[in-house]
Amino acid sequence: MTVNRFVRIYRHRGFTVIEISIVLGIVALLATIAVTAYINYTLKNRINTCIRDIQMLEQPLKAYQLEHGAPPNSLADLGVVAIYGTIGGSNHAAPFLDPWGNPYRYLNLPNDHPPAYPNARRDKNNHPLSSDFDLYSMGADGKTIKPVNNGFGADDIIRANDGGYIGLGAGY
Repeated sequence: MTVNRFVRIYRHRGFTVIEISIVLGIVALLATIAVTAYINYTLKNRINTCIRDIQMLEQPLKAYQLEHGAPPNSLADLGVVAIYGTIGGSNHAAPFLDPWGNPYRYLNLPNDHPPAYPNARRDKNNHPLSSDFDLYSMGADGKTIKPVNNGFGADDIIRANDGGYIGLGAGY
């Protein structure tokens, strides 16, 4: 009688393989959800930082244009500029780096053989994004193409409509 009682108690003390598999499956599912949410959060944070940086770079570019009558030939002509950057707000000199570590791209459009603008970034109708200067980040993949609404240009953070739009190329 004591042996049967011991066997019954012993059988109910452990977990079955199925129970362990279910628990591991639930843990894996929760970990996948958490990692995906974290990746999306960091991507949105980098995009917002990049938008802020472009807005902050736009101001000294416009001031330079007012002072000299034309946009600068490169971002290096601006000197030291206060931008947000990846480590918080501080003063930076060229090259200005986006949150992915790539330099921001700039093109002085009046120097780009108007009215054709062969090097200008383009919208889906093949029109230049701006008429004064082109300022953008190549986004997370570090690649770009001139039509910004799809392909490698979709993740680019762009300045269009002479500063009226600053955001993802896919949203323009």
